[in-house]
Amino acid sequence: MSTSGTSSELDPRLLHWLNLLLQEGSVSRAALHANVTQSAMSHALRQMRAHFGDPLLVRAGRGMRLSARAESLKQPLQQALRQLQEVVAPQPGFEPAAGAHAFRIAMPDYGDLVLAPALLGRLRRLAPQSTLHCVQPSDFDLLQAATQVDLLIGRYEQAPQSLHRRVLWDETFVVIASRRHPRWRADAITLDDYLAESHVLVSPTGVGLGPVDSWLQRQGRRRHVACTFTQFASAARQVAESELVCTLPRRVALGLSRHLALRCWEPPLPLPSHAVVMLWHAAQHRDPRHRWLRQQVVAALRGG
Repeated sequence: MSTSGTSSELDPRLLHWLNLLLQEGSVSRAALHANVTQSAMSHALRQMRAHFGDPLLVRAGRGMRLSARAESLKQPLQQALRQLQEVVAPQPGFEPAAGAHAFRIAMPDYGDLVLAPALLGRLRRLAPQSTLHCVQPSDFDLLQAATQVDLLIGRYEQAPQSLHRRVLWDETFVVIASRRHPRWRADAITLDDYLAESHVLVSPTGVGLGPVDSWLQRQGRRRHVACTFTQFASAARQVAESELVCTLPRRVALGLSRHLALRCWEPPLPLPSHAVVMLWHAAQHRDPRHRWLRQQVVAALRGG
C-alpha cells in the first residue's frame, strides 16, 4: 500500500485494526472488537496516521468522523482482507459427488485396456458428473507433460526425480495365439515352437527391436516378424483372426482374451519384468482432488 507522508512499512496486523476503526468510527469500539486496550488502539491509530499522512479519524462534536482519505480506504481494505482470508483459510476438502470434475490421464493404450474400464466404473459411481480424458503420452519433456495432465502412467524408468512416483504394478509377459491355432494345442510351448511361427510386434514407433529380439540375438536366433502395430488392441485382433502369434504384457493379454478368441502361454524365453508407474507434478501432490484421483487409480487396479 502506498504512503503519502512516510515510507515506513505498515505492520500487516494493523490492517485489521484499521478496518475496525474505519467500520466503527471509534477508537474505543474498535479496541473492544480487537480485544486490546484503548491505549493500544490509539497507538495503532497514530502509526497509521503517520503511514498514510492523514488523520483518518477526526473530531466531530462528541464523536469522530472519517476523513476523505479514510472513506476512500474503507471498501478496498475490506475487500483486501476478505481476499487475504481466502488465501490463508484451510483448503476445503474434495467432494467428488458434487459438481462436474474433469480428470486427464496420459497413458499408452495398455493403460486404456488395463486401467480405464475399472477407473471409469469407480468415477461413474463416486463422481457421476465427472469426465475422464484418456490421452496418449506426448513426445515432449515429462516435466512439461506433467503440467498438462493430472497423471502420467507408463513405463517411465528415467523419470525426473522432481516428479512424484508410485509403482502401480510389475509387468510380465505372455504369448498369445488364436484359440483355433492349428499347431499350438499343448499347455506349454517350446522355443522351437515359438520361432516356427510368424509374429506380430507391438512397437510405439512401429520400428525397432523389443526385449524378445534382443534376447534372441544374444542366442544367435531370430524370429520372423510378419507385421508391426503401434497399438496392443490392434495386434491382438490380428492374432485372434490369424495364425500369427504375439508377445504382450500379461495384464493387457488377459484383458483382451476376455473379449477376443485368444489363449495365453508362458514365454519359452526369459523376459525381464518392468514397473508400470504413476507420475505427477509436485504442484499437485497435496491437492485434495488430485489425491482422491490417485486413490481411485490404485483402488481400480486392486478391483475395489
